[in-house]
Amino acid sequence: MEHSAISSVFPCRSSGVPKIQVYSRHPPEDGKPNYLNCYVSGFHPPQIEIDLLKNGEKMESEQSDLSFSKDWSFYLLSHAEFTPNSRDQYSCRVKHVTLTEPHIVKWDRDL
Repeated sequence: MEHSAISSVFPCRSSGVPKIQVYSRHPPEDGKPNYLNCYVSGFHPPQIEIDLLKNGEKMESEQSDLSFSKDWSFYLLSHAEFTPNSRDQYSCRVKHVTLTEPHIVKWDRDL
């Protein structure tokens, strides 16, 4: 049984697949310190694992507090200091119940 007044106050949210964006804070310059960001949004439930990777190895990173949008989906920002160069590959790995396997998005320094 569903009551329309209750569902409008407490919207039911099924699962939401994470949307992943990987970008640097400043335009990248080889040898110049920067920050690598992984912004993950639109996911539900809130339990999620986000790792920034350098050449496939986990980097030391910090994460924002978990926040939610008006549609009750969640978002997080994970970031790490890094010094880009053309030899290294950087990416963000996300593990979430809506994904059958971890999803990895590579950083494109040209974006």
